[in-house]
Amino acid sequence: MLRRRLGTPSSTKRKATSSDSKVSQVLGETYKDAREAALEEEILGVGENVIDALPDLEATKKKKRKRKKKADPIPEEKKWHDSDDEPLADFETSKPSWADRFDEEKSDDSDEEILRAHSHATLASSVSLPSSHLDFKRVTDGNKEEQSKDCLKCVEFHPKATVLMTGGDDHTVRLFAVDGSQNRKIHSMFLDRCPVQCCRFSRGGSEIIIGSKHKSFYIYDMEGNGGITFRPKLKGLEVRDMSRFVISPDGRFIAFHGNHGYIHLFSQNSKELVDSVKMNGLVSGVCFSNDGQHMYSFGSDGEVYVWNMNTRDCIHRFSDQGCIKGVAIAASPDNNYIVCGSSSGIVSVYDRDTALQSRHPEPLKLIKNLTTCCNSALFNSHSELLALRSKDLEKAVKLVHFPSMTVLPNFPEQFDNALSSVMCMDFSPSSGYLALGNNKGRCLLYRLQHYSKY
Repeated sequence: MLRRRLGTPSSTKRKATSSDSKVSQVLGETYKDAREAALEEEILGVGENVIDALPDLEATKKKKRKRKKKADPIPEEKKWHDSDDEPLADFETSKPSWADRFDEEKSDDSDEEILRAHSHATLASSVSLPSSHLDFKRVTDGNKEEQSKDCLKCVEFHPKATVLMTGGDDHTVRLFAVDGSQNRKIHSMFLDRCPVQCCRFSRGGSEIIIGSKHKSFYIYDMEGNGGITFRPKLKGLEVRDMSRFVISPDGRFIAFHGNHGYIHLFSQNSKELVDSVKMNGLVSGVCFSNDGQHMYSFGSDGEVYVWNMNTRDCIHRFSDQGCIKGVAIAASPDNNYIVCGSSSGIVSVYDRDTALQSRHPEPLKLIKNLTTCCNSALFNSHSELLALRSKDLEKAVKLVHFPSMTVLPNFPEQFDNALSSVMCMDFSPSSGYLALGNNKGRCLLYRLQHYSKY
């Protein structure tokens, strides 16, 4: 009875005496199971002092507390507090609207500027662009939220709002709100059996004109309730398709490339055919002067035609020196230069006044940096940058500084393999951004940091 009482744990709270502890120690040593002792020794690695070998619980608790403190994230502190602040859900975002020309939001990637909507005539105040180096950085792709599923054929910035439009062979036109950080998608339009070859904003920015491989085109009303309007083909019109066209800056004409040297002029307001003009050879490129009073057309025979848009008469023509086949033409917004790009990749820069007075003018500069066909040329709004591209070679895009007419050596970056083949390009209204669309459906966006506005 004595052994059984001492061997079991006591259920009472009686304080143990020194004699009781001595008896229990003797009995514990006497009746200790041999297998239990062997197990303790195997697991704990000790013989008799089992208690001493146990880990220090207090020390482990302190370590856990320390680790927990390190693992706790530092709470973010708001940089400002307003009395009328309300908690918003993480997924709630403010979507821009056409009526208020988008909310003025600051981009995470911007350095010191807030890119806002500006009119086409408003330009950034800045010193002249340096000719040796272009300060730029790659930002989030313009169409990252919804890339094109096929080759991009057209990218263009809205003339009055911070909006980028893309169109391509996947039959879809998409609109994105440009902030350089998220570039959220605003809207998309799918055109059944109509791969988008060209899409342009009207000069007022209220409409989108969409051209395809068919002998018809579409108009999308952005501000009204008209939606998409189909313009059927005109009988007897000398045109293979209506995939190539340009918009006059004064808002009067849409100039479609036609067959056999024809250029068909449609009214921007009524979308009806106004007149057709004809040149020798095939129409390769068309552009307008900044005031819309003159149109320049470049033919496959290397001749540049100058048209008076009030009378629709050809008032002058001149030959591009050494050109075998003309492809692209551009006029600077300040009306100082005319640029002609050929199938050999050579780009000729002419003084406009000299070219309009001579049949065989001497070019101011021959740019030979492109080794394949120059598919398009485009000036920025300040006439300080000329963008040249070729779709026949990867990363075949160059930026030329004006008035020095030197190619900027640091663009594009040597290891920027995301460029692929550049199919289309555009500058934002105040040259804050450059958009390049490639054959993989991406619209690469570059922030030109010399210009402080969108």
